[in-house]
Amino acid sequence: SSVNALSNDQRWSIAELAHRINGVKMGSFEETKLFRSLAVALNDRTALEAMLTDPDSASYKAGLISLAQAVKLYAWIGRDDQALMQTLQSVANRLKALLTQETLVWGP
Repeated sequence: SSVNALSNDQRWSIAELAHRINGVKMGSFEETKLFRSLAVALNDRTALEAMLTDPDSASYKAGLISLAQAVKLYAWIGRDDQALMQTLQSVANRLKALLTQETLVWGP
């Protein structure tokens, strides 16, 4: 994903989506829809395609990992904006919680 090549509109929409994700119930359908929108905003095709598969599948989990990595990368790029960075970190933590809740074993 080309996180560096994001337009101002995309940046605004990522911040907006991150706030909305943190405001909905974890594991809800609404959260899943927002994660998909976030994958689109971050140009993360891997996550987007994976999120259209069965939530219990390995590829879906790989999509969540991909999205978490894109979110972390974006937070690092925009690290001069402390509030946004914290919001994005919360989103990454939610993704990680979803993965551990599914008893996924993280690699080395």
